[in-house]
Amino acid sequence: MFIIDFIFEVIGYTTAKLVLPLITFGKVRVQSISSTERGFNWLGFKRATDGSLICQAPMAGWIGLVPWLLVAVFIVTVV
Repeated sequence: MFIIDFIFEVIGYTTAKLVLPLITFGKVRVQSISSTERGFNWLGFKRATDGSLICQAPMAGWIGLVPWLLVAVFIVTVV
């Protein structure tokens, strides 16, 4: 379980924390891990008071793994 938690929480979360604001021009931010915010919808997002979206930390872990999975698939199919 430790390895799976590491993959989702460290690699996926960190990737999403860096990539989501870049590709959405700052309209989507990622919730901090230590935050206790509630009220996220079933997709893991909620609207902030400034109009931007906040992505829930566990959902950010999943979203952050997508680029790494695409790179792995690309490497496997090309090589």
